[in-house]
Amino acid sequence: MKKLVTACVVLGLGTMVTACSPANSSQSNSSPNNTSSSSSSVNGNNALNILWIGSSGAPGGPVGSKFPGLWLNRGGLQNVLMFRSLFLPNAALTKETPDLAKSYSVSSNGLTYKITMKNHLKWQDGKPLTAKDVVWSIKTVLKATLVNPMYTNSFSEIKGAKSWISGTSNSLSGVSANGNVITINLVKPVADFIDVLGQFPIYPEHLLKNVNPLQIGTSSFWKHPIGDGMYKLSKFVPGNYAILVPSNTYNGPKPKIKKIIIRGASNPVLAAQKGNLDLYNTNNPQEVSGLKSVKGFVEHPINILYYRYLIFNIKGDKGNKNDDPMANYKVRQAILYGINRRKLAKSIYPSLARINNTGVPSSNAAYDSSAPTYSYNPTKAKQLLKQAHFNFGQTIKLRYYYSDQNSKNFMTAVAQYLRNLGMKVNLQQFQGNATDDLFKVRNYDIALKGLSAFNFQNWYNEYSPNPNNFFTKIWGKSNLVKFNADIKKLSEIRNPAQRKSTLLALQKLEEKTLYKAPLFMLGNSYFVNNNKVKLAGKLGNPWYNYNMDFQNWTIK
Repeated sequence: MKKLVTACVVLGLGTMVTACSPANSSQSNSSPNNTSSSSSSVNGNNALNILWIGSSGAPGGPVGSKFPGLWLNRGGLQNVLMFRSLFLPNAALTKETPDLAKSYSVSSNGLTYKITMKNHLKWQDGKPLTAKDVVWSIKTVLKATLVNPMYTNSFSEIKGAKSWISGTSNSLSGVSANGNVITINLVKPVADFIDVLGQFPIYPEHLLKNVNPLQIGTSSFWKHPIGDGMYKLSKFVPGNYAILVPSNTYNGPKPKIKKIIIRGASNPVLAAQKGNLDLYNTNNPQEVSGLKSVKGFVEHPINILYYRYLIFNIKGDKGNKNDDPMANYKVRQAILYGINRRKLAKSIYPSLARINNTGVPSSNAAYDSSAPTYSYNPTKAKQLLKQAHFNFGQTIKLRYYYSDQNSKNFMTAVAQYLRNLGMKVNLQQFQGNATDDLFKVRNYDIALKGLSAFNFQNWYNEYSPNPNNFFTKIWGKSNLVKFNADIKKLSEIRNPAQRKSTLLALQKLEEKTLYKAPLFMLGNSYFVNNNKVKLAGKLGNPWYNYNMDFQNWTIK
């Protein structure tokens, strides 16, 4: 589920939610309260050394007091190795194979799914993992917080979901389990339903059923989580390190790597130089440059759907104004013409940034080849501002919420480009919660935003007129109605030709409205200690669950 890559929080439809509460401690692993040793004292010579992944979903930083819940950010090696989903996608996230599931079928109208679970599945405490755990997990995530919208958006289309979420019904009528068969009935087709189930981690009902859904993601269960994956938590020293070892309850191929050490580190380059890091992914140009210089480390660039773009607050901070400076389409065009995106991308994010002009990358077959490219043209930008009768006496409030130096440098440069057009600009970093600042306080004209997307649907959902969509607060529900039919089509159809034509229609609409201005897409790079680790399979988007053929990785 990157967003940004500083934080993989996807701001889209729906409310983000999570859960917490004490879990039963029926486990035979080492005590999580042992704090006698530090990370530096743990010998990682015969182990795979990785960095801690916290609640942001990004590797690095100090080891926390708990493992993060997985319903918000699914990716990261520690997460995909400890918890499984019904299906396992390939590295390109284009095809799923059964994982906890054995097989499945879909009705001809796309409304009924029957999923047969594998036999003899177990949690790492030895308790049976059954279809009831799946049903409970789906029901619970709909009432939880800190949840990736891909789950709430898809599962909200299950029959009875609205009354279940609102509390007017004590059951979710569209999901049931009969033995090892799960039946899911939808009220309308969801094109990527199996894809979403390939990301959705199943939780153990017997350990979490008494936890308030609003607290599941932060409950004491995460002090020593019990999963169902290839690896289990063997030792956890909060604030220092954690050790994963192969799980004896895992029913798949046994992995060749016998120990994984998770450490904290604020400087991955230094950690690699010291021999405390063997695998790492990043979109930070300085880290990329530094890791390239570490002997034995090999870069594996990955193209992913991670967007950086500007959003325009056309309704102002009161939410009911249409005289905001950004309400004029020509002003929005002028801003794009007035920023040298290519120069900034090349200078600040060398080898990582790819210019995009719509929500579909230019390398994709569905890309609108006639889309405006907005090549740098300050003369045209000034002409558009003149045609729009832009008031150069007003001050444009330019905002961003990222705290990394690259984002600060980027936005400082954007502010200067706008000043070169004659605009007065006030540049500030948001100081509060990003979601609140963007969609509740709304004290800005232009803001930088990021989106780590699972698919194109995530990008286009931001144009939905659904009142639960945060973006209606800055663009207006009435302005977004024109997108609704094609967003609905995209969510329901699987036919490639129909999806391509629908994506083309959506691109045409966003080109005509320009409520958000695409800047570039940021790639990601894995770095692997090639002197020590031998990979198998393909590497894919680090923010999501996928089959990396990890059981065949080896320590040389």
